[in-house]
Amino acid sequence: MIKYITRRILQSIPLLFLITFVLFALMNGIGDPLAVYGEARNKPNPQQRMEIMRRLGLDQPIYVQYVYWLIGNDWAQVDVRGDGTLMELGRRKGVLRGDFGMSFRTRQPATQRISERLPNTLILMIPSYVLTVLLALAIGVYSAVRQYSFFDNLVSGMSFFFYSMPIFFIALMCIYIFGVQFQRWGLQPLPIGGMYDPGKTRNFANLLPHLVMPVFCLVAIQLAGYVRFIRSSMLEVLGQDYIRTARSKGMREQRVVRRHALKNAALPLITLIGLDIPFLLAGAVVTEQIFSWPGMGALFIESLTYSDFPVLMVILLLLSIAVVFFQLLTDIVYTWFDPRIRFN
Repeated sequence: MIKYITRRILQSIPLLFLITFVLFALMNGIGDPLAVYGEARNKPNPQQRMEIMRRLGLDQPIYVQYVYWLIGNDWAQVDVRGDGTLMELGRRKGVLRGDFGMSFRTRQPATQRISERLPNTLILMIPSYVLTVLLALAIGVYSAVRQYSFFDNLVSGMSFFFYSMPIFFIALMCIYIFGVQFQRWGLQPLPIGGMYDPGKTRNFANLLPHLVMPVFCLVAIQLAGYVRFIRSSMLEVLGQDYIRTARSKGMREQRVVRRHALKNAALPLITLIGLDIPFLLAGAVVTEQIFSWPGMGALFIESLTYSDFPVLMVILLLLSIAVVFFQLLTDIVYTWFDPRIRFN
C-alpha cells in the first residue's frame, strides 16, 4: 500500500502541472485583467498600460507567463496611483514558493481572499452534503427493499421532479414561500439573504435561520440524484446469488441488507462521493448568488467578472489538488469495503 500511495503521489505531480497549465491558458483568455486598473481616478495612458503589461509579464508568450506564475517575477506587483503613476509593490516569489500573487481588484493577497470566503462555504456545503448522503442512504435503501411499493413510486416521482428542476427555480420558490408568503400569513419569515442579521451578534442562533433555505435547496437537488443512484445500486446487489443464499439460510432480512447488500452496493457510492467532495470547496455558485451568501462560489463569479486572475487561479489550483487527493483517498477506502481489492 505504501508503494502504491508513493507512486500515485509521484504521478500526480506532473498531472497537476499539466492541469494548471491548461487552466492558466484558459484563464488568460477570459478578459482583460488590466481593465481593473481603469477604476483609478486617472486611467493609465497607452504608454503606462504597456509598462504595466511588461512588468506583469503579460506581454510574454503564455508558457513564459506560466513560468513567471510558478517561479516568480521581479516586477510582478504594480499598481496605478490616483494620478496615473506606477508604483512597485515588491517582488513576487511564485506559486512554488508559496506566493500566489495579489488580487488585481482589492490589492490583497489572493490567499487572504480565499481564507475569508472558504469558511463561509464550508459552513453551507458540509451540512448540505452530510444531510444529502444520510438521507439518500436511508431513502434509497428502503426504496430498493420495497421495490414497486407506494413509497418506492412516490420516491421515484419526487426524485425525477427535483432532479429536473433548476436550482434557481427552487431557490426563488423558497424565497417566495418562506420569505414572502410566510410574512403575509402572519408566520415568522425566514431570512432571504446573507449569513447574519445586520447589527446582531454573529453566533449560531443568528446563523441557523439563514442556513435553512440554501441548505434545503442544495439538499433537494443533490438528494434526487443520490437516491436514484443508491436505489439502482442496491437493486443490482439484491439480485445477486449470494444474497439469495443468505436468505435461504434463514438470515434476517435486516442483516442481509445491512451486512451483505449495503456494503457491496456502497462501492459505487464511494466513487461518487470521492468525485463530489472536492467541489464542495468551490461552493454553490447559483445558490450563493441568489441568497447573497459570501462564499467561494460568489467569489469565483466576482473574480471572473473583474478578470481577477490571481484569485481565479488559486481557486482552481485548490480544486485540482483536492480532486487528486480525494481520488487517492477513495482508492484507499475501497480496500476497507472490499478485501478483494489490493493495491501494490
